[in-house]
Amino acid sequence: MLEFIMNFIKEIGIYGLLLSLAVEASSLPFPGTIVVLTYGYIMNASALKLLWVALLAGAVYTAASYIPYFIGYKLEGKMKKWIKPEKLDKSERWFKRCGEWTIAISRPLGLGNYISYFSGISQVKPFRFGAITYLGMTPWIYVMLLLGGMGNIESMKNLFSSVQQYIFIGIGIIVIAYFAFKRFKNSKNTSYNTGIKNKKKKLSKQQLNYNQKEKA
Repeated sequence: MLEFIMNFIKEIGIYGLLLSLAVEASSLPFPGTIVVLTYGYIMNASALKLLWVALLAGAVYTAASYIPYFIGYKLEGKMKKWIKPEKLDKSERWFKRCGEWTIAISRPLGLGNYISYFSGISQVKPFRFGAITYLGMTPWIYVMLLLGGMGNIESMKNLFSSVQQYIFIGIGIIVIAYFAFKRFKNSKNTSYNTGIKNKKKKLSKQQLNYNQKEKA
């Protein structure tokens, strides 16, 4: 399985790294860190080249993190019901302790997926959210690329096997979400078309009654 993913990563190049980070930043369950480590191992590039990759990857991650941010921003009340209370409380404690810099500090600590929602709920200004996210995530990506470049294939296999189940879960959620969205969109279009037809029938009936009254 690891060999297959490594070969796939070689084929799609840096776009796979950027896509993986975008998926993780959008708060879907995806082990982006493992992908970054794998890329560092495969690329085996100089520290300077990896720095440029990290700068670009950080920008992509930041852009994608606006998805959960704006969801939290627009749906403040509902999001508090959807997010697990313990995660929300943990994010809130970090916010009280470190302020908005929690957005940067929490990225490597397993709160990254939730901190974007919480930042939106807390009405953090969009520009500040993006700037702090970039400052927090880019160094982390750079370090992961460097560590991947210094690693060996056996350690990569052990690391991958420990999170393999999460990859399958993530893929399953993406597939289910896609078909659910497609079904919702189709049902919405059907309801919309039905509503238009009913409205036309009602207008036609009203016009007919009006014409009959005019003749009378």
